[in-house]
Amino acid sequence: MRPLTPDQIRLRAELAAAQTQIVALLRSAVGESLSPEQAQTVTEEARAWRGPNAFRLVRYLSDRPDALSRPSSTSPTCVVRLLAALTAAGHGDRVALVPCGDCGRTAPLPTNNGPEGRLCARCAGRRAKKPCARCGKVASIYARRPEGGICNPCRNKEADAKEECTGCRRVMIPYQRLPDGTSLCQTCAPKKARTCCRCGRHRRVNALTADGPVCGSCYSSPARLCGVCEQIVPIVARADGTRPDTCDRCYKRHEKTCFVCQRVRPGHHINGGRGPFHCDTCRPREECTCALCGRAAKVKVFWPRGPVCDSCYRAALSTPGPCASCSRQRILIGQTSDGALLCKACSFPDEPVERCPGCGEPADLYAGDRCPRCTLAARVTGLLSVDGASVAPALEPLADVLTGADNPYRVLQWLRRSPSARLLGRLAHDPAALTHESLDALPQRAATAYVRGLLVTAGILPGRDENLALLTHWVARSVAELPAPHARLIRPFAEWHIIRDARRRSDRGRYTYAAYKGDCGNVLAAIDFLNWLDSQHLSLRRLQQPHLDAWAADRPTLRSRSIPFLRWSTARRLCPPDLAIEHPASQFPGHFQAEEEARNELLRCFNDTALPLDVRVTAALVRLYALPLTRIVELTEDHISRDQEHTYLSVNQHPFVLPPKLARLIDDQLRHSAPQHSTTAGRRYLLPGQSPGRPRNPLGLADTLRHHGLPARAARNTAMVDALADLPPMVIADLLGIHPRTAERWATLVGENWSEYLASLR
Repeated sequence: MRPLTPDQIRLRAELAAAQTQIVALLRSAVGESLSPEQAQTVTEEARAWRGPNAFRLVRYLSDRPDALSRPSSTSPTCVVRLLAALTAAGHGDRVALVPCGDCGRTAPLPTNNGPEGRLCARCAGRRAKKPCARCGKVASIYARRPEGGICNPCRNKEADAKEECTGCRRVMIPYQRLPDGTSLCQTCAPKKARTCCRCGRHRRVNALTADGPVCGSCYSSPARLCGVCEQIVPIVARADGTRPDTCDRCYKRHEKTCFVCQRVRPGHHINGGRGPFHCDTCRPREECTCALCGRAAKVKVFWPRGPVCDSCYRAALSTPGPCASCSRQRILIGQTSDGALLCKACSFPDEPVERCPGCGEPADLYAGDRCPRCTLAARVTGLLSVDGASVAPALEPLADVLTGADNPYRVLQWLRRSPSARLLGRLAHDPAALTHESLDALPQRAATAYVRGLLVTAGILPGRDENLALLTHWVARSVAELPAPHARLIRPFAEWHIIRDARRRSDRGRYTYAAYKGDCGNVLAAIDFLNWLDSQHLSLRRLQQPHLDAWAADRPTLRSRSIPFLRWSTARRLCPPDLAIEHPASQFPGHFQAEEEARNELLRCFNDTALPLDVRVTAALVRLYALPLTRIVELTEDHISRDQEHTYLSVNQHPFVLPPKLARLIDDQLRHSAPQHSTTAGRRYLLPGQSPGRPRNPLGLADTLRHHGLPARAARNTAMVDALADLPPMVIADLLGIHPRTAERWATLVGENWSEYLASLR
């Protein structure tokens, strides 16, 4: 180390003496409550502990004994900062802040020079405004050009104004220059943060009040007269040439017609307020490649993972996952260099962790500064309570179901967007309406079915066979729309034949959605047959076999569907005897797969992680065990059993040993299926439907498999042929629960028959 020169030694001694004098002057002006350590700290915050400011501060305090209690408008900048630091340290009763010479406010600090004294940044900038040499507007001069000074908007329109942001890789106006010469845009640039004096969180400061810095969540604008309602309230929109000062309530009430969608909605004028009015949905947004789905779309938000489109943003909010760093279930917005996903807290480790004031847990805070779980509890209480404070005892099980969901984000989204939530809120105000009869009187839409399933799941309503109920109500509505002569025939046929048989099957637990659709088809065929008789000026009494043959020939799709009504009419002597419709011979399956194709699709189900989990499970069950989709959707967690070595799937009360990969897929599917989607006995479906307590629709499931290139029909036919090649048809009929005649037809197709199997038993 080089030795100090005499001048350096002298300056250091003078600085030490000045620092000692600063501490003494501050303690004499403030009092003994200011310790020497605090005096040094506030002086360092004022940037007056070292350098020329230290000597400048000593001279100013020595010449003016009341410099801190009665500061002058010409005080040095270091004194202005020192007074603010003393106030923030709790000594505001012994000192006074320097006011701005123009507006008289003490926040922001008046650190600029003016003709009448210190000026805050806003007033200094306003005084420095001049006409722009390009646009002519009076604004702050940002740059000098040959034609004169130009404003910031005109500078940003120049060709070389934009650069690639190091953070988000967008070509944007540079906001902060980094040491290596690159720049960050305003979105990616780190924000200065301080501890909020109200909530205690380390956040970006929105305002400096007499109590200290205040963040944006805690800050509310000063109350003054609203020009619309003439009430003294906080103002959210300042007066301009088109409107007066407007409070939040009046601002939302006075919406405008969107230039694009022509709807009256809140929004703003584009192009700096000079362009047409656009609502928040139709406002122009930048298009780029979404970092999640890879499609070119309008950007909803910029995350550390990259730009995110609107659909992916909503999906990410409703499907949190485990963070690779903290392992908590959070919204994953960032990622590591190796692709592992991170939550917000782990993506920005330098920022303090946000904690919910209700439960104290770190989480992504919602409106009201509460975590999703506490926010969900408050919103469920508001939905199900009459007074907004407590839930009625009869609805507490329903509140427990909603608030006990593993994924509160999805339930919050359902409460905000779903018509089912709005219907449930209306019904909760009238407990007498929470019955099956009251729900049956409502329009039978998807929202009604969802609310009914939710109430059954919570135990508020008793469980019932919804497929049978669907048939009963559909028959009642359809018969009510028929002419009286037709209704006198269709009603007894539907009620005493179709519904009675459906009720017997329901008692055995085997009345499926496909059976419901088939019974509806039988009734519709009967209605169509009676309409055809009227068009031919015939009646059931005068019906002859040629007439019946002509009708069946013209309607081949209704041929088999009309047989139940004809048999019912003949048994009750409503038509001549011995009439019959020739039952079309059952056709052998015609769709099969090659052995190599079936094997590749099964391997794809086991190994392709890009496929949805429910698709992989369903397609594998079809290809391994030839199970129909109508039976797969009825599988619940009770059909899965385990021992120390294997996992079993019980079909028709016969357990099958599952391959290890398929067992893991089924375990994952049960773990990810929503717990509230349970059966009436509290058992979860392997493939839950949209409505609680209901399985997935097999028709929609078939479409999903076909969309992913895994069709079910050809695969099941191929699996059935392979099974019959290894096992006798009687065993297949017993294991899979299919009719013996069906097994016989399949055996005939494969080349086996029952007689060979029976002969082998002798």
